[in-house]
Amino acid sequence: EELASVLSFFNDVEAAYEQKVQADKLLKSYAAFKQVVPSKGQEKRIGREFENVSGYSLYRAVQEAKSKGKGSISLGK
Repeated sequence: EELASVLSFFNDVEAAYEQKVQADKLLKSYAAFKQVVPSKGQEKRIGREFENVSGYSLYRAVQEAKSKGKGSISLGK
């Protein structure tokens, strides 16, 4: 279940860059991710690794979802 929470969050971040995703859905998956990875340092390390592989920023996606609050977000180029 922990792996599923992490993967769900990564999938939502990917969707924010490739299509669009509901801000509240991304924030809910981020909350589940934080249950598995509560450490800020570990979150940053995982975020860097994910960004190096995918080119997608976990931080940027979460910040955009927090600022938007409702509706969908899209970080695509």
